[in-house]
Amino acid sequence: MKRLNNALPTINKLMSENEKILFNLFYLISDSEDAFWVTDEEFYIIGQTNERLAMWIWIKENTSEDVLTDIEGVIEERLDLNPKLNVIADEAIIRPILNRISERKKVSYNSMIPMVIYRCDKVTNAKKASGHMILSNAKHKEILEKFIVGMVWDLEKRPMYEGESEGFANDVAGSPDLYLWEDNRQVVSMAMIVHRAEKFARINTVYTDSLQRGKGYAGMLVAEVTQKILDEGRIPMLYTEQDNVCSNATYRRIGYMVCGELTQFQFD
Repeated sequence: MKRLNNALPTINKLMSENEKILFNLFYLISDSEDAFWVTDEEFYIIGQTNERLAMWIWIKENTSEDVLTDIEGVIEERLDLNPKLNVIADEAIIRPILNRISERKKVSYNSMIPMVIYRCDKVTNAKKASGHMILSNAKHKEILEKFIVGMVWDLEKRPMYEGESEGFANDVAGSPDLYLWEDNRQVVSMAMIVHRAEKFARINTVYTDSLQRGKGYAGMLVAEVTQKILDEGRIPMLYTEQDNVCSNATYRRIGYMVCGELTQFQFD
């Protein structure tokens, strides 16, 4: 087991291109100077921005029990720092490890809906929607607050905390990576390039006004943002939930292909 300051050489050495897309958050974690990285430089890589955020774990298939025991030890160490630790990994590989930790430490955990991970090599969207793509600016703060409130409710079924939506709008309004779809001078949808790595760019924060859905706005917006990423010479990718039928259908229609699934687990 080895602690790393810079995990990128190990990521590039051990992981296939498809795995780098599945675990694309590794690249975001690597941007943090205080990130926690552990690896044996052969069978696993564990990355975590800090003890409060999710731990991402890549494990090579057919890994020995001795290696899995090492991973258990790392998870337990981080669980002591955060009893509500979130772990994201391949469910088939990680669940037996979590079961053993749960039994030994007398703690419970639950799994969330699996995430489906997509990549796109060519935009093929044939569906057209009226309107056009624009960049956000300071004038859009009010609509961005409304959008993020709706998005958080759709995903988490909770109201936003005081100041949370205002903070989001202040942070992203005018960002060169936040794109909006405007139809007849009305902003109806948003999508954002939230992170770029050398070979990849990740799209997130995709949302359409609840009163404007079913008109193809999100599909057209994501298709245009995707093409911008392709024009940069990067591979566009994104995460979505397995049970989000509409989003999955939209992304596939645009030309996104499934790379695999990962599941998030949370200790109680």
